[in-house]
Amino acid sequence: MQNVAEHPVRQWGPEKKKDAVKIVDIQLLYRPEIVARDGRYVAYVNRVICDCYSGLEWLSGPDKDMSWEEGGQWVRSLSTGGGGWRLPTLGELRGLFKKNKAGDNLSPLFDINATDVWSSETQDASSAWGFNFLPGNQFWTYKTYSARFRVLAVRQRKYHAFERKAAARAD
Repeated sequence: MQNVAEHPVRQWGPEKKKDAVKIVDIQLLYRPEIVARDGRYVAYVNRVICDCYSGLEWLSGPDKDMSWEEGGQWVRSLSTGGGGWRLPTLGELRGLFKKNKAGDNLSPLFDINATDVWSSETQDASSAWGFNFLPGNQFWTYKTYSARFRVLAVRQRKYHAFERKAAARAD
């Protein structure tokens, strides 16, 4: 399979396999138009950002202060690109961090002023872990705290999920 960054830009197309795997029915998958590339990342017109190395898709939340609960509600309400979104783990957030002397340690394709980003991991009933993209460290604080906190949604790439399902249906 081609890397997402190498895909020709097209809107609709049947997904076919030319090897021994037999696909019972061919489904049409929507591939939004690519609007920007940043080496590792590909941004689509629907605001989804694909990490070509990890196979994760990202969606930036509103560029406004959010508590952990508000961020979780926003993520659960998402239907962009077929849904399936969740808050990222600390490890996934660490994977986005790229030490840079200019201080922009998160790709500009994410288009948020991210200093602190909520993770899905909690410390206890009242606190959760966050990740700070300036120094690249993790910390925990109260879930009700919202100043400078942003939210990112993440999921596995839908395209990979389709291929696994198609192969599982093969005779």
